[in-house]
Formats: sequence, C-alpha cells, structure tokens
Amino acid sequence: MDLKKINFAIFLILIFSICDVIGQEQKVFNSINEIWDFTEKNNHIYKNSSLQTQLAELSYKTAKVNAFNPRIPISVQTIDNTKQQVSFLPGQAFGLPEGSYKEIAIGQQYLATFSVQPQFDIINLYNMKTANIAKINQELTNNQNIIQKLNHFDRLNVVYFGLLALNGQKIILDQNLALSKNILNITQNKYDEGLIRKQDLNEAQINYLNILDKIEQANYSVRYQTQNLSLLLEVPMDPVLTENVWDFDTIAAVDVIHNQLLPTNSKLQRQYYESELAALKYQNFPVLSFISSFNWQNLSNDFFFSKKSSWIDYNYVGLKLSYDLPTTVNKYTNLKSKQLQYEIQKNNEIFAFKENEIRNNQMVIDLEKAITQKEQQQKIYLLKKDSFEKNYDQYLENVLPLDKLLLSQMDMMNSRLALVTTLANIGLYKHKIELYNRVN
Repeated sequence: MDLKKINFAIFLILIFSICDVIGQEQKVFNSINEIWDFTEKNNHIYKNSSLQTQLAELSYKTAKVNAFNPRIPISVQTIDNTKQQVSFLPGQAFGLPEGSYKEIAIGQQYLATFSVQPQFDIINLYNMKTANIAKINQELTNNQNIIQKLNHFDRLNVVYFGLLALNGQKIILDQNLALSKNILNITQNKYDEGLIRKQDLNEAQINYLNILDKIEQANYSVRYQTQNLSLLLEVPMDPVLTENVWDFDTIAAVDVIHNQLLPTNSKLQRQYYESELAALKYQNFPVLSFISSFNWQNLSNDFFFSKKSSWIDYNYVGLKLSYDLPTTVNKYTNLKSKQLQYEIQKNNEIFAFKENEIRNNQMVIDLEKAITQKEQQQKIYLLKKDSFEKNYDQYLENVLPLDKLLLSQMDMMNSRLALVTTLANIGLYKHKIELYNRVN
C-alpha cells in the first residue's frame, strides 16, 4: 500500500477528530474528586434524593400528628319538607268525641342546619406506632439516598479510569505507530536494494496498518466513553481529563474500609418490618376519642331563613370508645405475613454484615493484587524492551529476520499496554476505597 495514502488517511482522521472536539464545549477535570464534586451539584439523582428526603420528613411529621387523628367535620344542610309526615293525635284534645283522632302535620317545612363536630383520638395505640414506622422510613430513605450516591460515584469512577487507560494506551500506540513506520521505511530500503523479499515488505506494511487500526479503535472507544461520562455528568459538553495513568505508579495499599452502608440499610429494613409488626399488633386495640358537636338550626314555614324564622342551637361534648373485634381476615393475614417478612429480613441482616466485611476486604485485595501485578509487568516490559532494542540492531545489521523483530515489537507494545491497564486499575481500586470511606 502507498505510504502517501496511509498518511493522508491519518491526516483525515486527525482533522475530523479536531472538528469534533471544536464543536463541543469542553470542561477540564483534574481528578476524579472534581468529577464527584461537579456531579453532586448538577445530577438529577441528588436533586431527587433531596426531594425524597423532604417527602420522608413530611410523612414523619404527618404520622406524628395523625397519632391523634384530629378532624373537624363541617356540614351545611337545607331541607324542604314538600310533604310532611302526618301524626294522629287524640281527638278529645281538640273537642272531638272520645276515641277519635285528628290528623296533624307537626314540624317545619324549611330546615337549615349548620354543624361543626371537632374530634380527636386521645388514645390510639396503632396510630402512635405508625409514627415510629415513618421515623424509621425517614432514616431508611436517607441511607438509601447515600447508597444511590455511592453507586453513581462508583460508575463515574469506572468510566473515568477507563478513559485514563484509553488515553495512556493511545500514547503507546502512537509511539509504536512511529516505530512501525520507521521499520517499514527500513524494510522498504532493504527491498529496494534487493536484500529482502516482497513478503517481508508486506509484513512490515501489515504491522503498520494493524497498529493504525488499533489507534482508530482506541479513538472510537475514547469517544464512546467520553459520551458515557457526559451522560453521567448530565451536561452537554466534552470532559477533558488532565490526569495520567503514570500518576498512580507510586500508590500503596490501604488497610481499612469503614463503609457500613449496605448492612445499615439491611438493619433499617429489619427495624422497619419490626415497627410495622408492632403497629399491627395494636390494630384491634380500643380507641378512646374526644367527640363534640356544635349545631345551629333555622326553622321556617315560609321559606329558608325567613324573617319570621326561629334559630335553635344545640351542642354536646363527650368521649367515645370504639373497638373492632379481631375477626377481620385481612388484618389477621397482614399480621402473619408481616411476621414472616420480619423473620426473612433478620436473616438478610445477618448475611449483609458478613457480605459487607468480605466485600471490603476484597477491595483491599484487588488493590494489593494490582500493585503486585504492576511491579511484575514493569519488569517484563523492561525485559521485552531490551529484547526489542537488541533485535532492532540485529535487523539493521541483516542478522535477524523481520518476523522476529515484528514479534518482539508486538510483545513489547502489548506488555506496555497491559501495564497501562494495570495502572488504571490501581487508580480505580484506590479511589473506590477512598469513595467507600468518604460516602459513609
């Protein structure tokens, strides 16, 4: 393949990449901590978390007031007795013969009644226990909001260090592209001098194109991951990262992780079921309430609120004791169902604490493993680099065949790429541990 065509293709790729970058607003981030701080102020998750917290707080305040269940029913009623009921009165009261009756319509045709009935519960054990459920639900909501924040930060952490790894790999690929171009030029000169076969020149060109393809694929991966990061940040912009994977070459292991969010969440869920179960046990207890009624009634035979009408008011205050016999099937079923849910959650809570301890230890192990792996990969890379340099010199002297040189270049490049990935993993695990200790 013509080298001019290859160079022109690289030029076009660079031009399109530059145009794509220019078309997007950019924001620079110097660390994952800046990413976390930025998204905490702009992401919809945290806005929703704030609203959920307010909703849980409102539910708790409502439950506290509802323990007394205050209510003031007000009613206004107007009645037109178009055909009044007839009563039969003894006739002798009206001068009629004994044993006779007189038909009399007793009452007023137009009645208007205004009634106010303030009442509240003095002792309602079920509603009192319900307030405790709302309080635990408030704590559970706050803890779940923090877990949601932790999970979102963790996703940002993965995408961030994935981008750092890709950026580091692109640098190595660019370096090897220049190296493969140099080998291709040397091979071309040898071919022109008739020192090697056309197959060797083809292999050198294939080597160059393979690395070029890897660069193109890495560019696409960077664009893809950049869009993922923009989506998580919820901003229409291109984030620019200034950190380098080599900044994590000196990171040491961390001993302790203090995060207890998941077991705490399981504990609060158990307490929630426990509170619901306690409340259900009081659902059939008697309820003592204060009741009262204040009434004003207007009576008339002319029309509503006639000038000749009369007003009557009557009131009462008292206590009411109500009791629901424990014969309702649904109440009994709910109680038994809640008992089973409570027992299940107790088992889940025990497992959650054990699982959390193991997970915390595994994060430390992941970091230690990556650090150990990095140290070995650095040694392997230096050895492969030394082998390549010696093979390169021997190829210049026509001592070594091309295929062995290209193989040693691939070995050196792949060992360097693996080292970059491991360094990115070290940064990922290190900051994940810091995240779990930060969001707690």
